[in-house]
Amino acid sequence: MLTRSTRSLLSISDRQKIIPVVENRMQFLRALDAQQITTIMLRHCNLLELRPQLNHAFEREVAIYVYVDHIDGLHPDNAGLRFLAQQLHISGIVSSNPRILTLGKGFELETIQRLFAVDSTGLEAALESLDSHQVDLLDISPALVIPFVVSHIHFPIPFIGSGLISTFQQVQSVLRAGALRVTTARAELYL
Repeated sequence: MLTRSTRSLLSISDRQKIIPVVENRMQFLRALDAQQITTIMLRHCNLLELRPQLNHAFEREVAIYVYVDHIDGLHPDNAGLRFLAQQLHISGIVSSNPRILTLGKGFELETIQRLFAVDSTGLEAALESLDSHQVDLLDISPALVIPFVVSHIHFPIPFIGSGLISTFQQVQSVLRAGALRVTTARAELYL
């Protein structure tokens, strides 16, 4: 039987600064085999096909987060989020849609709002409209902009960086700029 992990991106060990983003069964298995990994994000994969791997993840107490805007097999509506929380026992969701995050919060999921930093004005407007009661973390994408915007934009809650990360130097730059974690699909960076 699945039980939700008590781990949270806000409280996991500082040892895991790089969070893997996996997109298929093989990547998921590879990430699960790495003992240092305590959190995994799932994107562009079918959750229903990954149920055996989800069982293994929970046996290892690995927290699973789902990019609900980019997942197959479930729709991010009330029924889909209830299934994620109550049947698959996902720890949290990532979405750019505030309504979906509010629904997720109702199921006690940790919520991460993805913001696309197209320009500073758009990023500032998104931050001004942020409902910090419904959102636990921000996901700023692309992560490479973070070192350039943190000096003149206030982030009201903790944030992670995602997107376009391809080197350890980029990871370190984003973390030094204040990101709590960095996510990447590049296995060479998290294994």
